[in-house]
Amino acid sequence: MLHYLLRRAVSGLIALFLFLTLMFFVSESVAPTDFTTQFSLLMTEEQRAALARDLGIDRPLWQRYFDWFGSLVRGDLGFSYYGFPVAEHLWGLIPYTLLVFLIGTMIAFQIGRWMGKVAAWRGPGLVNTLSSISAIMLYTAFPPFLAFLVSRVMERRLDLKRPALGGRAVGNVFFGELWRSPRWEPETVMSWVLLTVVGYSVLIMVLNELLARRVRRRMPTLVQAAALIALVSGTWYATGLWPYALEVLKVASIPIVTFVLLSFGETMLIMRTSMSDTLREDFITTAEAKGLPSRAIRDRHAARTALLPVFSRLVVSLPYLLTGLVILEDTLKWPGLSASLFNALYQQDIPVVMGGLVLVGVLSAITRLLLDVMYAYLDPRIRYDSGKLRRAG
Repeated sequence: MLHYLLRRAVSGLIALFLFLTLMFFVSESVAPTDFTTQFSLLMTEEQRAALARDLGIDRPLWQRYFDWFGSLVRGDLGFSYYGFPVAEHLWGLIPYTLLVFLIGTMIAFQIGRWMGKVAAWRGPGLVNTLSSISAIMLYTAFPPFLAFLVSRVMERRLDLKRPALGGRAVGNVFFGELWRSPRWEPETVMSWVLLTVVGYSVLIMVLNELLARRVRRRMPTLVQAAALIALVSGTWYATGLWPYALEVLKVASIPIVTFVLLSFGETMLIMRTSMSDTLREDFITTAEAKGLPSRAIRDRHAARTALLPVFSRLVVSLPYLLTGLVILEDTLKWPGLSASLFNALYQQDIPVVMGGLVLVGVLSAITRLLLDVMYAYLDPRIRYDSGKLRRAG
């Protein structure tokens, strides 16, 4: 398996290189004008030519590519055409996007997985029909309109406030007495929130699997949720992060809920279809013939195998979900990476555009590698032999 993963890692790096190379030439070549054109009313032709020389955009395209790629190999994303470091700029925006993206994806996945599993197990009926209709309606909803409805409902019913409308400067969405002389910066709070939630979630999953291997039993879902809440809350209390974390989640709740409503439907529909196909497999018939409880057959055998197509689709769609956040971030004035990438593309700030694409490409490569590991873990029929993937039996 290690040999196979190494081969996949190398092929992923090659694919990442080709993707970034293509995006560089497309970004530089498709634009009808260069960066300095937007200043034509403020600068003379000589001033624009001098600015182009200073930025290096007057050089041949191939030379700009090699300069950019050389800096990337050294771990330097360069400088924006407006003068600020690209890496520093993106690093300040990443916590905002990941807070919505990761927490929203985790919640949407769990909801979609559970609804799809239940709908497929019960078969045709009212539950199946209603869940499918709701999933399709929300999945195909117009994001700005859904964001507007969610914000109005949550503002009136739960007394939650949308992010401040005064621009997209980092930290601008947080205001009030708590942030006037904060012990924690908003970006630091978001990073710790993500670290604790994701870290403890992974820890609980590992302990659950170890428990299943040792005593053939798993922790109930409610027990896992209670353990996660207790561990996260205890850590926040112990570090003094509690009031800041609650304030961050309160402000971020509207984009998170909107993202969940928009994305859980795809997981639910794929899980339902995959689960329905899995229930017709021979190993399900064998499990039923052995007299295993229905819940054990549903959760330990059918649902476990049915997750494979769901994971595959989730991994493939991660870059699209990440870049698709631009609509929500723009509608809700959330200062995230996606909205910044869109603005940079509009302003022809190519270094920022390429920096954002580097992050998206690296995320895609890593998640595709993790998918191979998940395949081997979830489906015992899959084996890795001599660097190739094959099905046992």
